[in-house]
Amino acid sequence: MYTFNMQTVLDHRQFIEDQLKKDLAEIRQLAMAAHQQMTSLKSKEMDTRAALKLEQAKGVSSDQVVAYHAYLQRLSDGIARQVAIISEIKDRESKNQEELIEAMKKRQILEKLKDQGLDRYNQMMLKKEMKFIDEIAVNRFVRKTIQKSGEGQ
Repeated sequence: MYTFNMQTVLDHRQFIEDQLKKDLAEIRQLAMAAHQQMTSLKSKEMDTRAALKLEQAKGVSSDQVVAYHAYLQRLSDGIARQVAIISEIKDRESKNQEELIEAMKKRQILEKLKDQGLDRYNQMMLKKEMKFIDEIAVNRFVRKTIQKSGEGQ
């Protein structure tokens, strides 16, 4: 039976790769949530601007206009923060993806070595089997020859 002498290293590299895949999935979920939050903030900003225009058309006090502008400023700051957060998440995603690709390459190298070792093992076993079959055939031939020469005497 073939045993790969670096199986523990291969298992460890597979574990690292799986962990990086899990991390990447979590980062992508964070990115999706951040995009949804930014979309929500932009929607609130558009709705608030529309409400302000309606109120201004009706005639609104200056205090309410100041309150609307303060709220719009907070929304604008929130959007700017979300843009920064999304950028940071994209950087993390990119870095994680590069690490994952590198981990996959390292694992694949060991898997190729394992496959090559298995191929060599199978070839060696095939040679042994052929040698054994040849030996059996030679022994049968020798026995038949001995029996024929014994009968001829």
